Amino acid sequence: MNVTATNHDEVSALLTVTLDKSDYKDNVEKQLLNFAKNAQVPGFRKGKVPLSMVRKQYEAGIAFEEINKQVSDALNNYITENNLRLVGQPVPQPVDDFNHNADQLSVAFEVGYEPNFSVDLSKYEAPHFKVEASDKEIGQSIENMQKRFATQIPQDKIGADSHIALEISQIVEENAEGEHHHHPKQTVVNADKKEAFKLVKDLAMDGTVKVTKADLEKNEDLAKELGFGKEEVEHLHHEELEVKVKDFYGLELAELNQDLFDKVYGEGNIKSEEELRAKVKSELDEYFQQNADVHFVNKILAQINEKEEVTLPETFLTKWLVYSNENVQTEEQAKEILEAEKNILKYQILEGKLMNDNDIKLDYADVLGQAEQLVRNQLAMYGIHHLGDEEVQKYAVEMLKDQEQVRQISSEVAMAKLKDVILEKATKKETKISHDEFLEELKK
Repeated sequence: MNVTATNHDEVSALLTVTLDKSDYKDNVEKQLLNFAKNAQVPGFRKGKVPLSMVRKQYEAGIAFEEINKQVSDALNNYITENNLRLVGQPVPQPVDDFNHNADQLSVAFEVGYEPNFSVDLSKYEAPHFKVEASDKEIGQSIENMQKRFATQIPQDKIGADSHIALEISQIVEENAEGEHHHHPKQTVVNADKKEAFKLVKDLAMDGTVKVTKADLEKNEDLAKELGFGKEEVEHLHHEELEVKVKDFYGLELAELNQDLFDKVYGEGNIKSEEELRAKVKSELDEYFQQNADVHFVNKILAQINEKEEVTLPETFLTKWLVYSNENVQTEEQAKEILEAEKNILKYQILEGKLMNDNDIKLDYADVLGQAEQLVRNQLAMYGIHHLGDEEVQKYAVEMLKDQEQVRQISSEVAMAKLKDVILEKATKKETKISHDEFLEELKK
């Protein structure tokens, strides 16, 4: 068995796998003998079917499967041994005259692969912001803690300080066919959610108001405040929704005392308001710095994507799109798709190259650790900061039973490792700014 490469250019080639009959003959013969021993054929006892009959009926199919397996193994081994990072998948060339009894067989594949290049991260430079939490942001975070454990105060009518519990239901048209069971959405709004509050502020208990799907499509803020993401709005089954007031109340903030400290951070971990402010500042600073680090990395990646030349195997990719996608019927269609996707492909190649050159690898411990952090983040949103490690890990393991979650979390871990490499190797222009200033930078 032999694999040869005929390069078309620096990023594509024709790989030809050549097999001698001796490469697969013995395996085919073993399978035929085994089949003859176990075949159930009318007129013959088990194990007494003539080998000539078995050969005539089954040899071609068995030989084809064995040849296909050996060709596939040889091709994959060649790609691995030569460190070819493929773009797309190999496209087999048609075999005009397949004869499993020939002394020699050749099967050819068109392949495209990434160009051989390197990226010097040290030559790229961007602002690296040091973002510190202000007294205002610390105070707002502490007030949010107080709100989470606040006492609800009944009210006679909705006022500027009200928190309004809403139920949003899709209205099924009278002539709608079939059964419709859409669970209503529950949410709470206040004056901070301006669009939703304006919609319901004049209603009484159990009062309702209607909004349309078109309203939510036009007013993205209203949709978000009512709990609908853009995709959710697009997939609503009905044109009208009913928004109903289920409850409204004021809030008496929880006192800043040991009881609150213990509820938020666990018993005895915070013992004074001064310690609380210091803890909140450290958490906000860490969160802000993570965002600043991501901003720096994104700026570096954008520069790399703009300045690095990446040669794509365009001729091969055109063939691959036609071969692999039944909806692509012509080369013209394939070229249009490729033109639209070029920048994405280039970015993926650059990202993969950076990870490969910097030996970025993932293992289960990395993925589990990230899942545990996601669990902690979700719990923190509900004011739970002190769940034990074993409980957190149990929730994380359950999360990783979903393959889509595994894929997404693995991608996050890989990007986090790449982020660390870029932070270490790219050139930083260190700058101190406030969080408000940083938010303005993000808009640029």
